[in-house]
This record gives sequence, structure tokens and C-alpha cells, in this order.
Amino acid sequence: MVLFKTTLAGAAAIIVGVLLLGYGGQYITMTVQNVQRTEVEPHAEFLVGDVVERSYSLPAGVTALGIVKVTQAPTNQSGTIRLLVFDDENYKKWSSGSQANFAYSTEEEGQFNYTFTTSISGTYHFVFDNRASLYKKYVDFSLAYNEVVTNQIPDPRTQYLAWGLVIFGAILLVLGLLRKPPLIWSET
Repeated sequence: MVLFKTTLAGAAAIIVGVLLLGYGGQYITMTVQNVQRTEVEPHAEFLVGDVVERSYSLPAGVTALGIVKVTQAPTNQSGTIRLLVFDDENYKKWSSGSQANFAYSTEEEGQFNYTFTTSISGTYHFVFDNRASLYKKYVDFSLAYNEVVTNQIPDPRTQYLAWGLVIFGAILLVLGLLRKPPLIWSET
């Protein structure tokens, strides 16, 4: 004779554990955020006389970043340039001479990094302004953006729970099958 309740509980725990191993990953998920970098302009070289404008399409809410290296044309020594970044609407205002808001602005010498966050999706205009200098400048320019991507993946902790249930159920099943129920003596 076997311990029926213990054996039944062990078999049920094994079945639930096996079902969790097979199907739990489909229904029990977790959210994971990854930063994905997209290269828009890996490397561009151009000559700036007074002003050069380059346009790129960027999505909203991403961190745009890159490197600018400036050298003077006749001597190849490091030079100074002003970098302005506008969205499409503000670029039209700026190019017509009106007051405009920029997404990023700096005046740097030599090699420098820039970073800004886009507020809206659309075309962004990178303006390299060299009007303060008598010398033309060579500019090496790169542009990329980091975007946070959210994914749903199976929760890896589900496997630990499932294997725990299988092992616990196997122990209960063996105990239930091997132990004998206690005999009850009755006096007659």
C-alpha cells in the first residue's frame, strides 16, 4: 500500500513543472531595454568656406552624437568652427534671418564631440559656420544616434521555478510510493 495523497501531489508537481518548462516562456515574459546605435553618417569630409549646411533625417527622442575635427585649409593646423543644429522649421527661420531656436550650438577648436536629444522626428540641419575666420576649414564629421529599444523576452527565472517543481515533485512521488502508511491498531 502507498501514501496516495503524497504520490498524487508529487505527480501534480511534476506535471506543472514540465508544463512550465515547455510553455511558461511564452506567457511569462519580462521587458528588456537595449540601446541600439544607428550610424547616419559614419565619416564625411568637406571644405567650409563661409557656411556649409548638411541635412539628415532623425527620429524623435533619440540621442544624436558624433565627432567633428576641424583643420585650417592652408596649414592643416587645428581650427575653430561654429556648429549649429536646427530642426527643419527653425532652419527656415534662421536662413531667412529671423530669430530661431537651435537643438545644439557650440564653437570649438580642433576635435570635439557633440551630443543632443532630438525633440521631434524629421530633418535636422547641421550648419558649419566659418564666417568668423579668414581661412577655409577642412571638416571631418560623423553622426550617429542611440535609440532605446524595448523588447519582451521569456523570463529566465521561470526555468528555475519549473525545475524546482519537477525535483520537488519527484521527491514527493518517490516518498509516496516507497513509504507505507502507518497501521492503526484497534482493540476489539
